[in-house]
Amino acid sequence: MSGPNTRQAAWLESRGVEGPFRFLDAGLRTDVLLSNAGFIVRIGKSPADGNAFSTEKQVMDAVRRCVEVEIPRPTLAEDSLSAFPHGVMVYPRLAGASPTLPSQALAESAASVLRQLHANYSDTVVPERVVDRNAFAAVMRSTRPCLTRAQRRTTRRWLLDLGGFLAGKPSRSLVHGDFWHANWLSTTDGRTITGLLDFERCGIGLPHEDLAPLRYLGESFRIAALDAYCEGTARSLASLLVEVRMFDVLRELRGLDWALRNPDAREVDDAVSKVAEALKDYG
Repeated sequence: MSGPNTRQAAWLESRGVEGPFRFLDAGLRTDVLLSNAGFIVRIGKSPADGNAFSTEKQVMDAVRRCVEVEIPRPTLAEDSLSAFPHGVMVYPRLAGASPTLPSQALAESAASVLRQLHANYSDTVVPERVVDRNAFAAVMRSTRPCLTRAQRRTTRRWLLDLGGFLAGKPSRSLVHGDFWHANWLSTTDGRTITGLLDFERCGIGLPHEDLAPLRYLGESFRIAALDAYCEGTARSLASLLVEVRMFDVLRELRGLDWALRNPDAREVDDAVSKVAEALKDYG
């Protein structure tokens, strides 16, 4: 996508968001553009599989009270319009860029943000992010044709392990839901997180869902972040890592399930590769 169509551009202009627009990024559900005046425009391109844009705006307000980093302040958040069937969100662009190089300082910064976030049960009504064993049995069925026989065996063992973990009723908290480095903004040197983006999956859930995507900057980075996350608590780094690896598999199976249900996104091959990597590490 290079920009909004004529109808969309006219709608945005009528609300004070003028072009031209520059394409920045494409996510699973949204295309991200930058307006001439420095506004981020997120255009939904498929139905919401998590928070709709209006709900995202609510949870941004909740997160803003919990963490000491910048959170976008939307000026528009619409879920269903004739010009934007899957919604649109607009907010002033925040300073900073997503970090790409792992470092000890960045790992400690990520851990600090997560400890602030996970210490809170928000007093604002936010969605419940339920991890339900039966729901993921359904995800296993949908993704099964894409897996090898060995991978299917591993996923069956994984599901038993996940069920046992959930039976222990682990503590829940406010979670970002997609806490990987593409959704962070950082200082120029990439060592300190200054802002967070994309709250489609934010809600009350299990902290492990935020700890899993730290692996995208490498396992050694994640271990450093988890070590800082556990510092001063009774948590064992080794046992937490075992738990978090269950959520690596969960995250990638969810991604594959989404890709299979949204073939126009052309994400299936990449999602299959990510599932294979997570299962290899888990096995």
